[in-house]
Amino acid sequence: MKRSNFHLNKWFLDFVGNNGETMIFYAAKLSFQGIVVHYASCIHYDSESDLKKRSHFRNVKLPEKSHNLITWHDDTFKVSGTWQSLTKPLQARIFDGDDGYLDWNCFQPASSVQLKLNDKIIEGNGYAEQLILTTLPWHIPMNDLRWGRFQSLNDTMVWIELRKENKQQWLWLNGEKLMNCSIEDNHISSVEKKFLLKLDRSVVLESEKKIFQLVQKLLSYLPGFNKLMPSKFLMADNHMWLSKGEFQKNGSLVTQGMAIHEWVNFNVQDQ
Repeated sequence: MKRSNFHLNKWFLDFVGNNGETMIFYAAKLSFQGIVVHYASCIHYDSESDLKKRSHFRNVKLPEKSHNLITWHDDTFKVSGTWQSLTKPLQARIFDGDDGYLDWNCFQPASSVQLKLNDKIIEGNGYAEQLILTTLPWHIPMNDLRWGRFQSLNDTMVWIELRKENKQQWLWLNGEKLMNCSIEDNHISSVEKKFLLKLDRSVVLESEKKIFQLVQKLLSYLPGFNKLMPSKFLMADNHMWLSKGEFQKNGSLVTQGMAIHEWVNFNVQDQ
């Protein structure tokens, strides 16, 4: 089996405070053709101020995991935090090809989080996952990618769906893997399990050509990297939302919570 010389270790950590303040962190290490690049980015939403986005390529630390605790800090963002697991981890191999694979390690579908931001300490709930990708990402067959996580006092849901000619879907409700669910931008549902999660998409965290923007920044480290990509992949539209979620079972409201979820549309060139 031929293996590619591409390796990506990418972490996603998030935080939703009791007052709705939300932060999303990415920390990644990319190795390609003998070149190693580190990358970190931060999205910070506060209802009282504008949405802030920052990124950098220097002095990036990857999160450290010890049992049920994940710690991470970034000097540039002046943030440090701890994610304490509230649930059992989830894992799936999303893609397995001739030249590599994509492993998804959701270490914490639901977390108790404490962040120190500048000199302020804030607490809330969160989520933590790691992706290990050893094939070029455009080798994964997908026209649409949907991902999300929902957390309330009593319920936790995580979902991933890839669409092309067929759907590939992974969804867990309170640690139980479910099949044949409906995954859309404004709702997640199951006829068999008789649940409905409504998502209001009230806050737009991202709506841009995120891959293109990131690759433009990477070109100073990896010249010509953009020319390897199909334009369909490079120019994909990325949409990410912070939603108030209403979780219903058997037609009755069970609980309310918050969700972070996204849709990546690789069909832009075809429209």
